[in-house]
Amino acid sequence: MPQGILYTPNEIVFNLKKPPRTMSLTTKRYFAFIFSFCIFMYLVLYFYVLPAEVLVDEQYGRGLDEELLNQKKGLEESIITQECSTVTDNCYVVVDKKVETELGQMVERHMYVKGFEDESDTIVRLIPQGDRTFEYSDTRMWKVDHLSIRAQYIAALISAPFIVSSLSLVDSDNDGKAILEIGLGGGSLDMFLHQLNPKLNITVVELDPVVVGIARKWFNVVNDNTRRTITADGLKFIKEAKKNGELYEVVFLDACDNSKIIPCPSKIFRNPETFSTLSSILSSTGALIVNILPQNDDTAGVIQIVEDLSQHFGSCIKVSITDEVNVIAICTKQAFTDSTSNVDFLKRRANAVTMRLGLQDVLKTIKIN
Repeated sequence: MPQGILYTPNEIVFNLKKPPRTMSLTTKRYFAFIFSFCIFMYLVLYFYVLPAEVLVDEQYGRGLDEELLNQKKGLEESIITQECSTVTDNCYVVVDKKVETELGQMVERHMYVKGFEDESDTIVRLIPQGDRTFEYSDTRMWKVDHLSIRAQYIAALISAPFIVSSLSLVDSDNDGKAILEIGLGGGSLDMFLHQLNPKLNITVVELDPVVVGIARKWFNVVNDNTRRTITADGLKFIKEAKKNGELYEVVFLDACDNSKIIPCPSKIFRNPETFSTLSSILSSTGALIVNILPQNDDTAGVIQIVEDLSQHFGSCIKVSITDEVNVIAICTKQAFTDSTSNVDFLKRRANAVTMRLGLQDVLKTIKIN
């Protein structure tokens, strides 16, 4: 039988030879459109629909990252970067650490000044990518969980203005309130407040541009309409604010130097003129929150700083925490009596604040006096 010819019982002949496969220009354009549309939808889903807290690690397992993963095997931490400043003569080290908690394994990012490895200036929790762990992922690509505070003194600083009601536990009451922070670090304090209420008007002043760069790159600190970092001298900034009549609801003083006795607050801020300037830029219901870091258990030095502050404010109270040596001073223009009932009220208020802000697990017990 000749190829391509089929004989039926009725002698009807069908030619089954297939014509050459060709595609019209219209058909080609149709398939090109469909392909382009699919690519477009994929990009839309990738960039806009994926949850914001998920960051796809496209660099995982390639080149340098594979080398990094091999170096991390069996280790508890990995150095991310080290940068030195000509402004402060400090070298800042950023490290990712694997830690075991009651909730399981966690990865933290620390920043410390070289030579002070046991005293992290900033500690943040990193958000895992799917089921990847410290050993099998490039944690440099992980994002920061700004609402998970890891340092007690940061939790105490955050809680302080709520305890004395300079900030309200009702979010909408705080909309537009001006917050000033002197000293950025890794930005865990201000970024917590920024995520808690994006309508707070937050200004952070940091002297060292290296710290600003590290905070932006490795701690996901952002600049937007309601939160900004200004690279400037904090002392000059508050003097200019006084001159311009600017007022803040909360001022955080968390600037430190290289002193071996009390590095925080920096010695240049610890004088009557500066304390008076800080008082002058507070609103009538505002609060100055000061991080005091004594070395070698210098209780007398802490008491002296609080007493010196008290000369320029209606009241100053001292908050001590359980696991860290930092002491937090809270100063207001309003006078608080030191009666037992008033102290008890502040303690009850502190418990309500830590529960409302989700800080009770890290802050634990605090002492107010």
